[in-house]
Amino acid sequence: MILCVGGTPAMQRTLFFEVLEPGAVNRAYKVRVTASGKVVNAARTGTVLGGQALLATFLGGDSGRFVARELDAQGVPYEVVWTEDDAPTRTCATLIPDDGPVTELVEEALPVSEKDVATLEEIVVRRLSGAEILCLIGSFPPGVPDDFYARLAKVAREAGVPVLVDAQKAPLREVLAEGPFLVKPNLEEAAATLNLSEDNGEPDARDAISALTKERASWALVSTGASGSLLGDSSGNLWRITPPRVEAINPIGSGDALGAGLALSLGRDDSVPEAVVYGTACAAANALTPTSGEVRCTDVDALLPRVQLERLA
Repeated sequence: MILCVGGTPAMQRTLFFEVLEPGAVNRAYKVRVTASGKVVNAARTGTVLGGQALLATFLGGDSGRFVARELDAQGVPYEVVWTEDDAPTRTCATLIPDDGPVTELVEEALPVSEKDVATLEEIVVRRLSGAEILCLIGSFPPGVPDDFYARLAKVAREAGVPVLVDAQKAPLREVLAEGPFLVKPNLEEAAATLNLSEDNGEPDARDAISALTKERASWALVSTGASGSLLGDSSGNLWRITPPRVEAINPIGSGDALGAGLALSLGRDDSVPEAVVYGTACAAANALTPTSGEVRCTDVDALLPRVQLERLA
């Protein structure tokens, strides 16, 4: 079981336009409303691809109840904390013109109480006994302490459950002290977390991997955007992963799909480089769908042979 934990799910509105013009009235010709947010995307992807995923998060309000209904309809198992004051789950929007870049409008999550945080922690600790991997995904709502992921990672390490982390800044800095199995920030997130820079002011993915593994991560996967990602371990081994070129419809959620595919592949006893290749195919498949965190198994199978893995060191 892949235990997916995160604090900022969303009700996602994806609006399609012939043309999107800033400062003007824009009328969408199609709208889709779905459950989303990084942790929801990961749990759904893992489920769609045939894995056993369990989502643990906060939900509240009518928007939270909508997310729960969507999860039920899609067969995604979950155990949630319904917020103490029924604070609504955030609503985000993706604007997709027929010819032009995708625009993402992100609503910040509302605060949660100490009791809500404690309840979510109790759920995760209880569920760890049935987990093969713990995925800590995304940012926190206000009220969740920076060391929340670190506390969960410590319990997982003591239980012998590997931890995959997709976070940045203070939560990532805190969790690194617990020696997570793999962390997967993008280059910008890694640089901001560890204050990385070179003489010319531009951080380097190799430096990021070196810094992350020195901070006790066993593996680090650093995305460099459309060019792919760099994977390294604490022994200095290094690989470049180049994704297939696709005509992206909506790339939002591709990183979440990558994490889910990676975790699923690890559960099938693939090596870490092999798992990252599979996750990269999942990320590319997500970009081919109109809403975030959606993948089709047929797309993953077609894209997998086109992912390039190159050993660098």
